[in-house]
Amino acid sequence: MNEDRLTANVVKKLLNESAGRVSPDIQARLNLAIAKSVQVHAEKHGACGKSKTPITGPINDFLQHISEWFNRPALSIAVSALFIAGAALGVAQFGLENYDARISETADLDAAILSDDLPPDAYLDNGFINYATELQKNNAIPAEDGLEQWMNSLPADFTTSI
Repeated sequence: MNEDRLTANVVKKLLNESAGRVSPDIQARLNLAIAKSVQVHAEKHGACGKSKTPITGPINDFLQHISEWFNRPALSIAVSALFIAGAALGVAQFGLENYDARISETADLDAAILSDDLPPDAYLDNGFINYATELQKNNAIPAEDGLEQWMNSLPADFTTSI
């Protein structure tokens, strides 16, 4: 700490000595630059000060009251808690809707299996699954250009072997 203070004093002394040896034309330019910088600083902060003049009247009082009311820590905590609770409810609702959709899909699939002519055990047999897959590949609906041919090849009662 003492070394820093000694160094600062030495630098100050050297600057003061060199400032005394500045030629008058350089001193005039430095004084002009200092005056301009002070003027620019005053204009810059003077213009900001003019725009920051408070608005008077009942509107300002109302806005000031609202601003003070919203700057309370308890209110910010309450708003944050409401936001978190709303987000949690939204996620829960989204999960419940997806859960309901999965249950509905499962119920539809179960109804289709139970109303089919095949027994439910057939769907568990790997051989039947392979047979059904091969049959579906062989009787697949062709692209649009061959759709009319496929429709003409169907039996009159539109029953298929699937």
